[in-house]
Amino acid sequence: MSRTIAGVAVPGRRVGLSARQREQLLGYALIAPAFAFILGLILYPALWAMYFAFTDKVVGQEAHFVGLRNFAFMLGYPDFGRMILNTAVLTVSAVAIKVVVGMTMALALNENFIFRSAIRGLLFLPWTVPTFVAGLVWRWIYDDQNGLINWALLQLHLVAAPIAFLGNASLAMPAVIATVVWKGFPFFGIAYLAGLQAIPSEQYEAAQVDGAGPFQRFRYITLPGLKYVILITVMLSLIWTSNTFDLVYLMTNGGPSNATQVFTLLTYTVGIANGRIGDASTIPMMAMPLFAGLIVILTRVMMERGSEEA
Repeated sequence: MSRTIAGVAVPGRRVGLSARQREQLLGYALIAPAFAFILGLILYPALWAMYFAFTDKVVGQEAHFVGLRNFAFMLGYPDFGRMILNTAVLTVSAVAIKVVVGMTMALALNENFIFRSAIRGLLFLPWTVPTFVAGLVWRWIYDDQNGLINWALLQLHLVAAPIAFLGNASLAMPAVIATVVWKGFPFFGIAYLAGLQAIPSEQYEAAQVDGAGPFQRFRYITLPGLKYVILITVMLSLIWTSNTFDLVYLMTNGGPSNATQVFTLLTYTVGIANGRIGDASTIPMMAMPLFAGLIVILTRVMMERGSEEA
């Protein structure tokens, strides 16, 4: 645009946004839906839960501030100590097994063999099965009357009577752990397989020429090459597995005798089944520092990886 001064056309300043400003507005517009989602479905409920943790809120009644009374009540709750132990056992055991099984799966699928693509698809299948379906199927598999495992054991004459896997306090937790591993190990396998394919094959060839055996190549090439992938998958899986609810609820509902009671299920029992929202809100509040620490570690690992790649 231009304007005329004393009969002479003088270029004028163009009115509008610069290219950088338009890019910034586009960026804000693109992240607005995600921000609204986080604000509405995560941050807003979390703030209300933090508020209820310090009140005597019960469904259908007005909340009153009670300070730390709910925390003291839950720390003295009969199932609280058992819940912490069960959650720790489930999380640590399942994640450790998933790391081993996922690594074995990735190493095997990284080799060239017939029907490799089909086998990859079959091994990734548990990850795609809805958790609700997986819980019901495995509950049937473990059933002591019509379950597949007991049928096979009886047909092979390995047992004289059916075994109540989900009704035995010493067997219920291993059964749940096995199901959690079955549902989650493909995630580790996929991540480790992608990491393996990013490691240059020349490193393995050079190590083999130098006389390095399979174990040495795995120790000095594979593990360092997968260091960040392993850390990220373990951190994410620790968070996800410790929050397991649906599989435990569908398979055992915390039984028998609270042998599989975990903190998510105890939160549901106190808050939803009994309607004590204030007491239930304290349970995730007490677990929040652990999750926050894992998130901080995960963020630092990802930032460190990004700085090294840059």
